[in-house]
Amino acid sequence: MNVLVLYDTSDFGILPETRLTIGFSEPVLKNFSFVTLPVQKIPPRNRDQVIREYIDKTDFISVGVGTYTFMRPWMHFTAVYGFTKNRPMMAGNNAFVPDGWSHEIVNGPNPFSRVKWQIQGQNIRLYVLDNVLDVIWQPRAVIPRKSVRYRFEGDTGLLSEIAPMYDWVPGNVQDNLFNWVNTSIWLAGL
Repeated sequence: MNVLVLYDTSDFGILPETRLTIGFSEPVLKNFSFVTLPVQKIPPRNRDQVIREYIDKTDFISVGVGTYTFMRPWMHFTAVYGFTKNRPMMAGNNAFVPDGWSHEIVNGPNPFSRVKWQIQGQNIRLYVLDNVLDVIWQPRAVIPRKSVRYRFEGDTGLLSEIAPMYDWVPGNVQDNLFNWVNTSIWLAGL
């Protein structure tokens, strides 16, 4: 399984990026390969296209979460496009990864909680919470209900229900990553 790991170093600093990259380059899980994508290094005008290409070539989406990841347009695009492709998704909270200067990075919320799904007839509508007016849900996509297999209940909800966020350090990533990935795969209905 190819796992895409997206992150933005401006959300959590250089040393955590290095540790994140090293952590995913080590064979933590058998039969898994990790593809890291430092989003801030992609020119903004090309980000959606590059992210789309990476998602199309991988089987699983993991987002490295820092302080402001939940507000990033690339994150919203990743969540919506990943959902339309029925990819298992999860977020890894990097707030407790040391930054090299003994500063704790402020924990951001699960970025998938900024994307809402709503079943309307035979379709699922996806909305993203506006970054400026925090009460307006902007429509982003409409897809056929039968094209996704996610395990969600009810007629509306947040993507965070099917894309959980885990704490890398307190959650003991070395011991629990396999279970986290399996949970996300199960939530995706795969």
